[in-house]
Amino acid sequence: MNHHDNDPIKRMQAALPAEMSIELNTIAHLKRKYVATDRDGTLAAEVNKLLNDAVQPLDPALPPSLENRSVPRGLALIGPTGVGKTTALKRLFSKHAAFTGYRDVSSGSPLILFSAPSPCTVIQLGRRLLFASGYPLERDLPAHRLFELAGKRLNSTGKIVLAIEEFQHVVHNVPVKDQQLVADILKALMEIERITVIISGIETLKPFLALDPQLDRRLTKVYFDRLEPGDHDLIHGTLCSYAAESNIEVDHAEARAKALVPRLSHASRYAFGLAVENIIKAIARCKQDGGNVLRVEHFATVYAAASGKGASENPFIVDRWHEVKVPTSDNNLQNGPPPPATKKSRKS
Repeated sequence: MNHHDNDPIKRMQAALPAEMSIELNTIAHLKRKYVATDRDGTLAAEVNKLLNDAVQPLDPALPPSLENRSVPRGLALIGPTGVGKTTALKRLFSKHAAFTGYRDVSSGSPLILFSAPSPCTVIQLGRRLLFASGYPLERDLPAHRLFELAGKRLNSTGKIVLAIEEFQHVVHNVPVKDQQLVADILKALMEIERITVIISGIETLKPFLALDPQLDRRLTKVYFDRLEPGDHDLIHGTLCSYAAESNIEVDHAEARAKALVPRLSHASRYAFGLAVENIIKAIARCKQDGGNVLRVEHFATVYAAASGKGASENPFIVDRWHEVKVPTSDNNLQNGPPPPATKKSRKS
């Protein structure tokens, strides 16, 4: 029997045409690359402040320990879809010495990370938290019991840093009284169970936090903003870096003449993370086609495949590209460029 037969992933990979394997391998290789910006430093500094707060002793006469630690603060990472919040958080956690091994719940890492499902009720959130902690929940419990159990579970296993991604799923289309319940749960985790809480999500988290001034004060806010015209150098540098990593060249003359970087920013909804994804896909397309020079046509091809739009609605083809409405499932995002910045950009 072929050794691929028992592994469906390897079996499907082995069955792919050669050109598809090139694309798959290129994307896998480039996704391991990361372009750090100023905002990564900001996020790392704020997380370190959280850890510093978390290890302060409640009773200064005794050494710090799980039993003798102060009430911690929390953090909210907020930004539009596609700006790179999840990637930045996971990279920070994987690089930080305090969180080594966090992907394995049985490790000594104090961190648990999971994504809120969509849609997500308070009970679903509690069940997901217990599941992420490795607790085998076998019966239905009311919300308050789930989180009481979760708090004890986290403390007993030393998992005192809790990060929840896509937290907007918990508060979208939810009555205000239920949103207040969620806020109370977060406060209880921090104040009673002394868990350091990190949440991330899109901008609809801001009105949720504003509902509860106590919670709002306990959470440091870090914002990942949309791209601005001043970030074109960042996009150009990222494009060149990923191309060099793939041993291909960029047609710089064409890129300047056809305003590739502004078109790419618009096609990516002015989100840095989406821009990186589009760069990776365009490079993979170039290599799949057997080319060694990255051109605007490669971006146009991958945009058409992803959006299902024709040439007249492709920002890499039409002259008035800035008027093209880029498809998005997030109604909170605008297709036009962001308003002028009122403070210095946090990107490098």
